[in-house]
Amino acid sequence: MIAAKSQPSDCCCGVSVFPWLVQTQSLSVRINGQTVEMDDGRWGYVGSKVDLRCRFINSFPPVKISQVTWQKLVNGSKQNVAIANPSLGVSVAPPYRDRVTFKNVAVKRRTPTLEDTTITFSSLRLSDECTYICEYTTFPAGNRENTVNLTVFVRPTTQMSLSTPTLVARSSNLKTPVASCVSANGKPAGTIRWETRVPGEVTTREYRNSDGTFTVQSDYISVPSRETHKETLTCVTSYNEEVFTDSVTLDIQYEPDVSVDGFDGNWYLNRENVQLSCQADANPAVSLYQWSLINGSIPSNADIRDNVLTLKGPVTYDMQGTYVCDATNSIGTRSGSLEVNIIEKPLPQIATGDVISVIALLLAAGVLMGITITVLVLKIRSRKGNSSNDSPSIKPSQPIRKRPADDIQHSGRFYEELPNTADYVSYRLACNKEDYPDPYSPPIKPQLSFLPQQPFHSSLPTTATSSATNTPKTTLSPPLHTTAIFKYPSVPGLSSPPPGVAAYTFPKEQYV
Repeated sequence: MIAAKSQPSDCCCGVSVFPWLVQTQSLSVRINGQTVEMDDGRWGYVGSKVDLRCRFINSFPPVKISQVTWQKLVNGSKQNVAIANPSLGVSVAPPYRDRVTFKNVAVKRRTPTLEDTTITFSSLRLSDECTYICEYTTFPAGNRENTVNLTVFVRPTTQMSLSTPTLVARSSNLKTPVASCVSANGKPAGTIRWETRVPGEVTTREYRNSDGTFTVQSDYISVPSRETHKETLTCVTSYNEEVFTDSVTLDIQYEPDVSVDGFDGNWYLNRENVQLSCQADANPAVSLYQWSLINGSIPSNADIRDNVLTLKGPVTYDMQGTYVCDATNSIGTRSGSLEVNIIEKPLPQIATGDVISVIALLLAAGVLMGITITVLVLKIRSRKGNSSNDSPSIKPSQPIRKRPADDIQHSGRFYEELPNTADYVSYRLACNKEDYPDPYSPPIKPQLSFLPQQPFHSSLPTTATSSATNTPKTTLSPPLHTTAIFKYPSVPGLSSPPPGVAAYTFPKEQYV
């Protein structure tokens, strides 16, 4: 079933005037199998070329094409555009004679072939936008037709300009349009946006023209200032998938911005030929410079040339004071000032070479310090990395506390704590494994006692001489180092210490 297609608003909805005709034709096409193939819609730009396709599909039973008519639907009525007849040939209506042709050459032959009657529109106009009908007259099946909507686009013309050739920065800080961008006579309407570093706001208006096109105007509003002088405004216009750009540079006029320099703080008595300069940033350029001295008059030896004031001859105290420079352009006058002090003797000067040397040393020290810090950081990270790579299950080794039995061979060594009896028993067990297959020490009976059994050693005689008889005699005296004798506990089966193990003595003072 062939559905009626939507029509452009400028043309009339002619299909809806004959709904019964469309339904009858659609039913006839479905039953008899003859169809007219056309595109859903076609579009083109003004001045371009576009094809409107139309093909007749002649299925069973075959029919004879008597005529093909192209028509334009305007306000509910049909206007002929072009006709192809097997006997009469091809005919194009006068309004389209120079712009509409049949694309298939076979249509114009003496024995034409009318299955493909596509037409080509060239030099499109806005008035060509409408709904077109391709109608086949056949025998004996009757008429078959279909429609296509033609849309005509118009590329807009873009233009950008400053609101005025020159803008003036005023102290009132009033916002004003500084630039305007226009997208004119486009169909459909274009869109405008701005790209700039200038602070401001945008106002946009859209107008519909009598021919169906649209004009869009966008204004950029900002406060003219010295900071925005020579800044760029870019207007970006988008139309369908096309983008157009245009730019302008702001020309802002403003009063001079004035400063005075030239005083180095070392104007001393009898110094020769010092000078001051007046620096002014202005648009347009400064046309007049005027110098004055507050609470005084310019010295008579002063030489003034535009923005430079030169004080010739030796410096005197009369030259000190506040110097003022007035700069004037066509926008206004602004002033700058500088206070000058005269000293008796010149200030010590640092040679340029010395300054460079100091700077070089500081830089070298900074580089060296940076390298040192980097090396230290790398070492610390390396140590942390090594420690983190160690297995967490491995604990750092603890110092092994030697047991007293380990140092039995070292005589004369003092211990800070009492020995553990079980240690010595275990030592004997370790040295006489064949005597004690049981890994555990046998019970010790009786309990060990570490009290000294003999308070003095009797084998060490000492000789003393009596003051009365001068007869030597032998007496007992305590040894130089009082010791306690440790005896192993008596264990069944062991009557004496193991071979190679001597009785171990401990200093007595450790236990008293």
